[in-house]
Amino acid sequence: MKKLILSVVVMFGLLMSVSAQNNNLKEYVGKFVFEPGSPVAEVTFTAEDSSLVLNSAMGSTPIEKKGVDTFYLAAYDGLIVFKRNATTKSVEAVAVIVQGMELVGKKDTAVALKEDDFYSSIWADKAR
Repeated sequence: MKKLILSVVVMFGLLMSVSAQNNNLKEYVGKFVFEPGSPVAEVTFTAEDSSLVLNSAMGSTPIEKKGVDTFYLAAYDGLIVFKRNATTKSVEAVAVIVQGMELVGKKDTAVALKEDDFYSSIWADKAR
């Protein structure tokens, strides 16, 4: 009986740990747009299987968390640093440092609002 209770407690702990990791990654999820003329126009970050994935026109690759707001981009031996708003502490920009070059992109908040509005309108139509 003690082994069963211990097993349940351990499984519950593991599930909570994975859930907490995914919730922390949601802060970074979104579309980031770079200055015109940059080698990459935009990137998006998605949370998949408790890891963060960078998606761009060049393809998709998982990135590895190294510290607070810092990730390692193994595919290009680069560093990704998320920058936060001083007041709200929300992620507002990303710096991608690869091969001695630093690209800074700003979070596109309009996309998230449009997507939410889109789904709201679909549910509103179905409710009628």
